[in-house]
Amino acid sequence: MKRKPKAKTIIIFFLLAVVTGMLLFAAALRISVITCEGNEKCSQESIEAYLFKKDIDRNPFVFLFQSFFLDNKEIPFIEKYDVEMVSLTEFKINVYEKSVIGYLKYMGTCMYFDKDGIVVEVTDTELEGIVNIRGIEFDHIVVNEKIPVKDKATFDTLLDITQLIDYYGIHTDYIDINKKLEITLYLDKVRVELGENDNFLSEKINDLSSIISVLENIDGVLDMREYSTSDKGYTFKKD
Repeated sequence: MKRKPKAKTIIIFFLLAVVTGMLLFAAALRISVITCEGNEKCSQESIEAYLFKKDIDRNPFVFLFQSFFLDNKEIPFIEKYDVEMVSLTEFKINVYEKSVIGYLKYMGTCMYFDKDGIVVEVTDTELEGIVNIRGIEFDHIVVNEKIPVKDKATFDTLLDITQLIDYYGIHTDYIDINKKLEITLYLDKVRVELGENDNFLSEKINDLSSIISVLENIDGVLDMREYSTSDKGYTFKKD
């Protein structure tokens, strides 16, 4: 005579089936929607590429574990990021980008620095809206250290002009600083000669920001080496 399975055994098998089903469901889940906020220098596609290098990384439970118990993944121009779960398949990434005001090129790479002259990022990517400084000589570079220029005057000139350009929101193709520390801005087809880093550099850049709109679509040189203290303006020579 066959024995009927005990109720306890049936319950155990039922619970095992439920748990197995839940584990399979959890393992099969994938994040399908990502929303990034605060990112300007790094695109959402790039952020996702760094966050989800493997298919399993898109599993919400794996992603949550990595986000809360492991260090943030290294993403160019990103200082840190926070993760918010909207649902099991939708997450929000709050991005806090590194502050950069300019970059120099060295051996084919771009070295981005902040307002203190600290190199914060080295990459092949050239970002729009970040000024390129040319003419500065150095023979090595170390991330998280100051730009290794030869003297303080060069370093101060480099920081002064990049900070002013950033503050006034002036878009330049690039800035050249020669060995005499004379500064020249290249704005499309116009060259702006600012001369040395004197006591009037801030005033010159302020004046430039107010007249830059009239320099569009013309070729030539704007001579701002001498600050116009008498409101006579500056000399412009067409090419």
